[in-house]
Amino acid sequence: MLVHLLLFAKVFGVVFSQASTYLRSFISSSIHRRTYSPGSNPKNIVVVGASFAGYNATRCLVNSIPSGYRVIIIEKNSHFQFTWVLPRFSVVEGHDKKAFIPYGPFLRAPPGSHLWIKDTVEEIIPSEDGSSGGKIRVSSGETFDFEYLVLATGSSAALPSRVGQEDKTAGIQALHDQREKIAGSQDIVVIGGGPAGVELAADAKGQFPDKNVTLIHSRKTLLHEGFGIKIHNTLSKALLELGVNLVLGEKPIVPTDQTIGDIELSDDLVHFDCLIKCVGQKPNTALVKFAASSAFSKSGHIRIKPSLQIADDKYPRIYAAGDVIDAGNIKNGRSAMQQGQVVAQNIVRAIRGKSQIEYQQKWWEGLTKLTMGLTKSVAYASDGRAEWVIPTKSKIDLDCPGVWKFLGATPFVDPDEEKEDN
Repeated sequence: MLVHLLLFAKVFGVVFSQASTYLRSFISSSIHRRTYSPGSNPKNIVVVGASFAGYNATRCLVNSIPSGYRVIIIEKNSHFQFTWVLPRFSVVEGHDKKAFIPYGPFLRAPPGSHLWIKDTVEEIIPSEDGSSGGKIRVSSGETFDFEYLVLATGSSAALPSRVGQEDKTAGIQALHDQREKIAGSQDIVVIGGGPAGVELAADAKGQFPDKNVTLIHSRKTLLHEGFGIKIHNTLSKALLELGVNLVLGEKPIVPTDQTIGDIELSDDLVHFDCLIKCVGQKPNTALVKFAASSAFSKSGHIRIKPSLQIADDKYPRIYAAGDVIDAGNIKNGRSAMQQGQVVAQNIVRAIRGKSQIEYQQKWWEGLTKLTMGLTKSVAYASDGRAEWVIPTKSKIDLDCPGVWKFLGATPFVDPDEEKEDN
């Protein structure tokens, strides 16, 4: 009982600490807006990728960089893709547009502090000695010098983990196609019992109770090793009550291109006419070919120093954050945003000649809310000693309105759509 009370106190402390941090940031950014000037020839800090890590790193940078610097953000996607809702919108129709949040208002940037470029980075060319920045080249052929570089390229996967499309219209179509695939099937098999797999299996069974839904997971417990037994027990009970066939501790050979077939388990065959893979996210590290092999983990992620500089001493001005890095078991939006904030702080400190601060993944970055069907969800926290599992209710569009507001956008108004209508 005591450890649970301590955990509750810790959660309250985190909320208070984050609120204080936000207030300090608001005050300092207000002062910064009145004093910042880009100058006639600003030095560039380039951020590649604007999902949770890159977007927050950019926001922190534009509100804290010294005069004479600016941030160039290079993002290939037309909109911020809210990945948390993709499992739900892969099953339930009518909400697709809510997964694509307009970029821009989250930054609250002073004039001249940034340049937003919708493009794809083709090559990173560090300076010869690696210690004085370099250049990046985008698909249009244009090049940009950089003094500092932030790699926030994320990871790649298919729905329901990632959209896999750069344009909002194409992304909406991908969600539509996924729903059609699920609705037109009878035997749905989901491979991978991480958050996306658990949520999609539960939603599919809740939306289509007459369909056969099987969830296969390689571990004996749901989710990954960063989660405890209580959340597993809660989720597995909810799945079984919905009627999901739960198969744990099996790692079958998964067909690569079959639309209909059978999955062979150790003592059974599971038929499918809809196979959804929620495994195998790959870090997007192709641009980092200039780094030494020691700068990559066995999983292919970028190794980083505690300062979030890449683990190659030749490149002290290149930082990385988010799903692309090897930084502990917690990989979610909250953790990525925290890393983006530390990267921004360290770049500003480097410019000012100050020592780097260290990022250490904290337990509260793993605070999670998972759906257990169309109307139920569960909030989860663990500090490594105690687990806190709280059943809650969820709306069909989950937390979309709140996230749009957090990112500075008006739910669900897209200025790009209004331009097209006019």
